[in-house]
Amino acid sequence: MATKSLFSMLINDRPGNFSEQVVYEDELVVAFLDKFPAVPGHTLVVPREQVEKIHELSPETASALGLALAKVAAKVVEATGTNQYNVLVNNGADSGQEIPHVHFHIIPRTAGDYSQSWAKSIESTRTAANPKPAKLPDNGEFDGDLKTLRDKIRG
Repeated sequence: MATKSLFSMLINDRPGNFSEQVVYEDELVVAFLDKFPAVPGHTLVVPREQVEKIHELSPETASALGLALAKVAAKVVEATGTNQYNVLVNNGADSGQEIPHVHFHIIPRTAGDYSQSWAKSIESTRTAANPKPAKLPDNGEFDGDLKTLRDKIRG
C-alpha cells in the first residue's frame, strides 16, 4: 500500500484529540468535523479504504459511503438547524483535492452565505454576521458550542 494518507493516519491512529472530532463511524466509513471549518458543522465523510478517486473505491465501500453521507447530512441538518447544505468532493489534485484520499465535505448553508460562483468561495462571503469559525482545538476535550454541535451531529 502507498504511504498512509493524513486521513488514514487520523482514522487509524487517533492522534491528540481526534476522537473528539468524530461524529459517525461504521466498519467502512468515518465522519468527523473539519479541523478548519468553512462554517459551523462543516463535516468530512471519509472511507477507511484509502484511494484517491471515487471510481477507485470498491463497490462495498462506495455503497457504504453513500449511505453514510445521507445519515451524516441528516444529522448535520438537525444539529445546525438549516436544511440546506453543499456536498462537495474533489477527485485529483487538478480538481482541488489536497489530500489524496476520497472525502466528501458536508457544508451547512444559510440565507446570505451563498455565492453564485463556487470560485468566489465561502471566504469571499464573510461578514460580521457570518465570521469564519475558529480552527478546532489541537488538544483536550471539546467544550461549549463546539461540543454541543458535535454531540448533536453524533445524535
